[in-house]
Amino acid sequence: MIVDSIEELIGNTPLLKVSEEITQLSNIDVYLKLEYYNPFGSVKDRVAWGMLRPHLAELVEKKKTVLESSSGNTAKALTSLCLKNNIDFETVTNRIKYPEIRGVLQVLGAQVEELPGLSDCPNPLDPNDAIQYSRNKASQDPDKYHLTDQYFNEQNPNAHYETTGKEIIEDLQSVDYFFGFLGTCGSTIGTGKYLREINPDTSVFGIVGKAGHAIPGGRTLEELWEVGFFDKDFYTDIIGGTTTEAVDGALLLNRKCGVLCGPTTGLIFKKALEKLKALDEPAQLRKKAVLIACDRMEPYLSFFKKHQPDIFDKRASKKVSVDTMTDDEINQSSELDVSELIELRKNAEPLLIDIRGHFAFSTGHIPGSLNILDDYLNQMIDSGNVFPIDKKIIVICRVGDISKKYAAFLEKQGYQAYSLKDGIQAYKESENELVRTIKNVRK
Repeated sequence: MIVDSIEELIGNTPLLKVSEEITQLSNIDVYLKLEYYNPFGSVKDRVAWGMLRPHLAELVEKKKTVLESSSGNTAKALTSLCLKNNIDFETVTNRIKYPEIRGVLQVLGAQVEELPGLSDCPNPLDPNDAIQYSRNKASQDPDKYHLTDQYFNEQNPNAHYETTGKEIIEDLQSVDYFFGFLGTCGSTIGTGKYLREINPDTSVFGIVGKAGHAIPGGRTLEELWEVGFFDKDFYTDIIGGTTTEAVDGALLLNRKCGVLCGPTTGLIFKKALEKLKALDEPAQLRKKAVLIACDRMEPYLSFFKKHQPDIFDKRASKKVSVDTMTDDEINQSSELDVSELIELRKNAEPLLIDIRGHFAFSTGHIPGSLNILDDYLNQMIDSGNVFPIDKKIIVICRVGDISKKYAAFLEKQGYQAYSLKDGIQAYKESENELVRTIKNVRK
């Protein structure tokens, strides 16, 4: 096959039927839509081209810079498409946690503006939110910037409605179950809408990371407030998963199916199989399920090393970490409510660790608390005993959910650790004093 332009290779990706030996399903056929066959390696290639193509001539003529808020795949595709067409490109992000992704963008020549790191305990009022920041930047200089705005641009879901959904139907005629990861939500909304036009009974499932479980390229349910396309009522169900499940699912696909996918696809596969096993029952007609295989494994080697280090070093297999904590262990972690914390501080000086983002911390925190972003705290306590063993430690987040995981791990390490029940929100609602240290705020 000979093509004249790289854009001709976007779309028309294959469907791989997963063997029953792997799925263990008796009456449901499972297909993976291998989106990493796109030329820039991900499901976002369709979106990038869909957003850019209608404006290509104008962008070249007016020498505008394309601006986007992206931490990886969309930025990668837009960089490649823009530079190929002699257009400058900038991306704004606070989500690049893995050096491979940053390295790819640097090699491609992307201009990256990184805002302060994002906590797994998000704050909807943070002016350093990359999406809002990029929108403000474009509106302040409209002659220079063209904002593609993947979170609100209708070309995002339209690209999947016009291509991904139609390709699936051309191959399968009808689909009973569709699973996709919720990042911008464009792929699930666009593809799912088309699938339901053919078969109104198609069930559409959105996969997300559970609170405190950041999966590359996606969001937790708590973060979906900032995504313009998110519509909870569109989905048959929204299913949360963990980083451990993402790794397990990816390894199964990597090693048993030859699908060299990343952790996002791994989580989709893991949670889809769980759901489908509950739906698998004898029927006159076999059912068909389609899963989006979002991107490749190679950009996420650091993710695998962080969350399952024994893949790279067998000596690490016995190491207990924050990410190995079970739900039962987390739920059994010790908590203090606001009144108990206040009483404790009358007679002792506990170590207060606030894991929220820096902006949220600066707008209001408990006097005497330290701000250690959850991801950094993870690295610190994974390294060994770094806090005084004789001090009580109180871990604080926005609503007391993510802090429980860290308190549980600290307890397991021998610390007297507690999570503040219901978080800083409860402390604020009790009308206790908060310290405000905010100074310069991005407009």
